[in-house]
Amino acid sequence: MVLARIKDYLSRDKDGRRRAVLEMFLENGPYETKDIDDRLREKNFDVKNKGTPAMVGLMGSKTGILSVDVTGDHNMYSIKEKYKHLVKEALRETENA
Repeated sequence: MVLARIKDYLSRDKDGRRRAVLEMFLENGPYETKDIDDRLREKNFDVKNKGTPAMVGLMGSKTGILSVDVTGDHNMYSIKEKYKHLVKEALRETENA
């Protein structure tokens, strides 16, 4: 069920941004949204004001795979360890979709 939600989320990824963020979460983390914005800019994505927080919030609510640490000054996001293998599988299965 979680795998299907991740794949569905990726099916609406028009410019590769969602895939890039999931790949970033698999490489490292946790990240605050400013870190994600910076990485997306490095990959030449057009980053809009408040776009990344909205995307990350939607990613968390639609898929249930994100962990949010709200103890510091900024929310820190990461993929829950138990879902990392499903994210890898979804990315692999939707690679050329």
